[in-house]
Amino acid sequence: MSSFPPKLSAFITIAALLCVAMPPLIACSQSMNTQTKPEHRENPSPEQAYRLTMRIDGEPGEFGWIRGFVQYDVVNRECLPPPKENPGGYQSPVPTRSVPFGLERLPDGEYVGTVFVDGMMDEDYHGRGICRWALKNVQVQLRATGAKNETLFMADLYGGELLAGQAKKIHYSKRSYPRHPDSTLDEPLSSGQTDRSRMASYLTDEDLFTIILSAQEAAP
Repeated sequence: MSSFPPKLSAFITIAALLCVAMPPLIACSQSMNTQTKPEHRENPSPEQAYRLTMRIDGEPGEFGWIRGFVQYDVVNRECLPPPKENPGGYQSPVPTRSVPFGLERLPDGEYVGTVFVDGMMDEDYHGRGICRWALKNVQVQLRATGAKNETLFMADLYGGELLAGQAKKIHYSKRSYPRHPDSTLDEPLSSGQTDRSRMASYLTDEDLFTIILSAQEAAP
């Protein structure tokens, strides 16, 4: 016998029948309401390896915290669900993935690391064909000691630059090391300038340091 009052018991019975009878678009459980996100897997056996080299000229001090990241994006949107298949009719966001890599300091002061062009698995996530990943950017991040309030210096080498084997020189102000004395930001950032003429006119060459990034194809 039900322990609910008669009116409440009748309401629960009707609600249960409606849940069974309603069209599938109306979710009767949390599990029916939740879309399963596809698993974007890293390539366990990449073959397209590049040796990344970083040199710092005019170093303002020690960089005790250095990290490398490779960004991959899916480049063919047609493999993603169209807006009509998404909740709210929104366009599917482009899948992106950031994969860390290590950098080793050599006796001559240069840093080297290995990145892979084919670092992600091309797969069919939505039954609409293979989603193809491409290397979009390689970024090296540096801080004096790693403290969050220090300037985070960022040096980027984009996918096309990496594949072309181009060396890229980026200029930074030494005044931002370990952080600019006038900065009011909790976590200041500096991405530098590739065009020296775009730096503040009062900065001399002695006020600047440079990071040079280059990459060459290498055996995996």
